[in-house]
Amino acid sequence: MSQPEHLGSRVRRAAAQELRRVVTERQIKLTELSSISGIPRSTLHHRLNDNGDLTVAELVQLAIALDLPAAGLVAAAIDAASDGTSDDSGTPNE
Repeated sequence: MSQPEHLGSRVRRAAAQELRRVVTERQIKLTELSSISGIPRSTLHHRLNDNGDLTVAELVQLAIALDLPAAGLVAAAIDAASDGTSDDSGTPNE
């Protein structure tokens, strides 16, 4: 029997999903996002596409780079993770 997924993991996945949505909507390439956020492109690719766990520091860096309120991003991710509405669709442009 598998253990239930921890809320923290669902929140991080939901935050990555929201970031993917914004990046795709704004048509930002990962190389550009890497340049403005200071996070290596390979790390961004892993975090946003392979469901790697975003750190708080990375989440804040990305929120600043995308001109998003970090607190709102986290709150939306918590809401999505809590009610199970998050999915993992969408992939940012390379």
